[in-house]
Amino acid sequence: MPTSDELKDALSAIFDSQIPNYGDYNLVFGSSRQDNIHGAPGGDTGHCYVIGYRWRPQELVVAPFDGTSLTAGGVPVAINMTNLSHAVQLGGGEYEVGTSTGRTFRFGVQAEGKLPGEGRTIDQSEDQPDFHSFMAELIFRA
Repeated sequence: MPTSDELKDALSAIFDSQIPNYGDYNLVFGSSRQDNIHGAPGGDTGHCYVIGYRWRPQELVVAPFDGTSLTAGGVPVAINMTNLSHAVQLGGGEYEVGTSTGRTFRFGVQAEGKLPGEGRTIDQSEDQPDFHSFMAELIFRA
């Protein structure tokens, strides 16, 4: 069973392999148990994301990944003030962010992120408050 640090390293590798200036971002694990994402297949399969965020310039990068195999699962999307259509906080601590091109992502970031599989948990207790502060500012500016 991988440790929290080993899982963080795996998610960092997924993000780093797809984002040229990856060192500029703080990373968190986000997931959605509801499949209400535009353009996504139906069902309640949930989604896993490596979410990179930076305060200046303010930007969010959502990188989908396969939570079972810990491999990239789609093209990362950068969201900033030039393409942000909306950012809202939903019930249950989830967020929804969208781009002007119609991409929408819904996710939550928990202090103890649970990946698919038995005992695969990421400790984000130190990262979660900073991420929530970032999202509060992004929502305010949207």
